[in-house]
Amino acid sequence: MTMATFLHVGDGWHSPEMRHEIGEAVFDPVIFIEHEGKRFVVCGPFETDIFGAREDILDEVVSFETLGADELVKDTSFPEHLILSELAARMLDRIGASSVSVPSTFPTLAADHLRDKQVTVAIDHDGWVMRRRRKAPWEIEGIERAQRAAETAMLTAARMLRDAERAPTGGLRFEGEPLTAELIRESMEAELLMQGTESKQILIHSGDACLSGHDLGTGPIQADQSCIIDCFPHDLTTGTWSDMTRTFVPGQASEELRNLHAHVRKALDVAFDTLKAGSKDAFGHVAEYFHQQGFPTQVHHNGEGMLKEGFMHSLGHGVGLEVHEKPWMGRRSDELIVGDVVAVEPGLYFPGVGGVRLEDTVLITEDGVEHFTEPFSYDLEP
Repeated sequence: MTMATFLHVGDGWHSPEMRHEIGEAVFDPVIFIEHEGKRFVVCGPFETDIFGAREDILDEVVSFETLGADELVKDTSFPEHLILSELAARMLDRIGASSVSVPSTFPTLAADHLRDKQVTVAIDHDGWVMRRRRKAPWEIEGIERAQRAAETAMLTAARMLRDAERAPTGGLRFEGEPLTAELIRESMEAELLMQGTESKQILIHSGDACLSGHDLGTGPIQADQSCIIDCFPHDLTTGTWSDMTRTFVPGQASEELRNLHAHVRKALDVAFDTLKAGSKDAFGHVAEYFHQQGFPTQVHHNGEGMLKEGFMHSLGHGVGLEVHEKPWMGRRSDELIVGDVVAVEPGLYFPGVGGVRLEDTVLITEDGVEHFTEPFSYDLEP
């Protein structure tokens, strides 16, 4: 059986497919090839030493000059925008590969040039997605670091909510300042940076703003109302992400909020009990649990338009070099495989009550899930 030759052209900063294969966030474009079990990277002089140190994931580093880059640059009749594609064609000819599998993000320009050179270019979206779902050890380490940083930042947010004082105007104040989503976000971002991670989009919602989905969240944090904080930092060394959400109530939580929280907490356990390699029905189990408790869900929604309360979103998603990637866990769920990293996030939301969402990022195994760190408290009390 002939093994496929895998090819990608691009940089490791913008392309998660390339970053997964080469392990480095290089800004300049390079060529990655896997042929007959051997992994090559073709690059310029500034990247040669970088990739030379990555014997853990690469077998051979080939310089552009070896393939005649200099002569192509000097030949003014050769289109400059095709030089990288021509070098890819020459490298394929050198190793004896006449057909390649490329991701759906492969540059059209390069594909056309290779086809002009009689190279068969096959777009294999699913195949390249599966390559990324099999996390490399360095990716797992990065996700672990991102998760630890997220927990530290979440502790910072919990402390601010816990130590906030009621102002005479009815709002909350922390260390003399009005407690706002912006103030909490700024403090969390600073903590993340100290941990070698970064996030500019921490979602912080209070009260009915909890129903606003992926809106960033602004303004005062309300006393006695739910405050959902969704923190998804990426590790600056590896570019990998983690994702966690907790719901807090600064002050006294209503019985309605406590009821929602208890059921979301149970739904998280329902999901964890269901998630394992070969399964794809965790979303259905969670939706059925919520339905049995009398809450609206996407599965049981018979009204017109989108569901705007209850369990109104998917159960979760893959996490890696993108914060949202395969596998998906929703109405069209993907079958899980060993090594998948997924964020699991059941939630319930109602106008006038607020919302509750809890989320952890876990590793899928044959037998179930493994948390990246010790589970962080789910308590409503910050």
